[in-house]
Amino acid sequence: MDALMPISLVHYYDTRLHQILCGLRGFDHRSTKHSRNVTCPSCVGLLGKRPTMTALSPSDAATGNAAL
Repeated sequence: MDALMPISLVHYYDTRLHQILCGLRGFDHRSTKHSRNVTCPSCVGLLGKRPTMTALSPSDAATGNAAL
């Protein structure tokens, strides 16, 4: 029988908020600021709901009406 290895989740570290996006706290968790390496389902879901800078229209970017 194969030995079961625990899955090590990689969380998204939001550099603007200075915290892990899904709200997990502590020092014994793996995190990254690169969204393509995230494996935490909660972080992935929250990343999908965040507005991106590429989604801004040129008029919103110029006037500062961007949603943050």
